Amino acid sequence: MKIMEKDDMNSAAELMAKLTCDLGKTCSNKEHFFAAKYDLTPAEFRCLRLFKERSSMSIKRIAIQMNLTPGRITHILTSLEAKKYIKRQVDQIDKRNIIVHLTQSSIPFLKVVNENHIKLHENILSNIPEDKREFILESMEELIKALKTWTDNTKKS
Repeated sequence: MKIMEKDDMNSAAELMAKLTCDLGKTCSNKEHFFAAKYDLTPAEFRCLRLFKERSSMSIKRIAIQMNLTPGRITHILTSLEAKKYIKRQVDQIDKRNIIVHLTQSSIPFLKVVNENHIKLHENILSNIPEDKREFILESMEELIKALKTWTDNTKKS
């Protein structure tokens, strides 16, 4: 790979800034559309996706994973509880903690939601030429890694 000159790097950075903003907006629109299909807000959808690998989790862990304030998490959980997708229970080991559990009725619902979420992304991938898919996925992984590195370094400063 050739080393970019300063002007080339500046132009590339400017294009990257535009493209990442466009990608963020487009992904947000996709998330709103998909969540609305299931009568969920995007935040509720993101919260429920955290339960893909487990059926319960502490509120503290949810707040950290979603990077939201406890007040915002409470609002999301109250809404999900009203929709009968989750229930909150006091942690029997440490009474100061609240554990969020999926309800029995939400498990098949979430299975369908996750399957359809994958189908949506299969559809998106089908719009990309087959010979470019692997490159794009690898590039996305590298971009996310670079963004996480930047974020981690920024937090240390």
